[in-house]
Amino acid sequence: MASIEKEKGMSIFLDVFRRADKNDDNCLSWDEFRSFFTDGVLTSSELDTLFHEIDTHNTTNIDTGELCTYFSKHLGPYREIFAALEDINSSVSTALQTTATEYPEKNFQDQFCVRFLLKEVQTQLAALLGTIGAASDHLEEEAVKNSDDDEGNTRSGQTQVHFDEPPVSTKAGWLARRAKRQLSTQTSIPFDSASMNAFFTQVNRLQEMLDKLENRVTLDPVDEEIVKDDSNMLMLVARKLCVLESEDKPFRSTLRTYVEAAAKNDGCLNLSVRSYSGTSNFVLYEMWDSEESWKNHFGSNVSKAFRHSNVDHLEKPEEMSNLAIPASWISDSSPTCVISGTA
Repeated sequence: MASIEKEKGMSIFLDVFRRADKNDDNCLSWDEFRSFFTDGVLTSSELDTLFHEIDTHNTTNIDTGELCTYFSKHLGPYREIFAALEDINSSVSTALQTTATEYPEKNFQDQFCVRFLLKEVQTQLAALLGTIGAASDHLEEEAVKNSDDDEGNTRSGQTQVHFDEPPVSTKAGWLARRAKRQLSTQTSIPFDSASMNAFFTQVNRLQEMLDKLENRVTLDPVDEEIVKDDSNMLMLVARKLCVLESEDKPFRSTLRTYVEAAAKNDGCLNLSVRSYSGTSNFVLYEMWDSEESWKNHFGSNVSKAFRHSNVDHLEKPEEMSNLAIPASWISDSSPTCVISGTA
């Protein structure tokens, strides 16, 4: 099985395994498998059958070799796509690292070319994502139509598949698809101990920034501020999470996944997590550029998945409060992400 894991294109499924393995124990339990692979179409009994088909060792857990072996048999025309994705990920990482090093030293013509080429790469990839997204959504809709509501009932017929070519735009659903899919780290640096230390260092920096927020607010206690409307308002959200001691590790794993995804949302200005020493209490602070951005994020699959996982992790429902703050009060609202300080 180890040889299959090393085959071209199979690293994608190692990434899938990492995302599904919430407690980082290098195996997928039935609960982890069901949580990750439930698609709203397969029934619980069908998922159970699939789980045991993949679990060829009959250990009631799935390892990376078993997962790769199973999907390797079903790749078909997608094998070349996943192999190409590995090459694209490598090429993109190399290009961005080179750009970060050489761009500041280039003249304005060369800098223009770099910006243009990078934007064009984004446009081409976004157009592909639009096509793939439309096909994926269509298959899901058809699958739901052709399955019965009650578990255990037979399928109502064969799915008829028709793909319509979506219009190409410069965005082509990039942000929508990113919000709907779980975060992948195929082009990111894996979380080892060193990167986690750097990660929490950044978190603490944001926490210090939030602690000093009052120093950046310019209020005159005598003269009132006269405005025409309240359209330019930021949204500060505080979420109190009381975690079960036995669920600390899986909670931190899902929290890490959530923060990675939320921080990349264009409307997210700041993220900070504060933990309290001697307790299992956390407070997650989020600052958004508008109430609309916050509501859109709150209704996204990323946010729903985080809240759903917390049902098993929290000893009581989370407490959430929010406050609208005039954007003019903040002297610098550039995006910042920080996680976890200790109080």
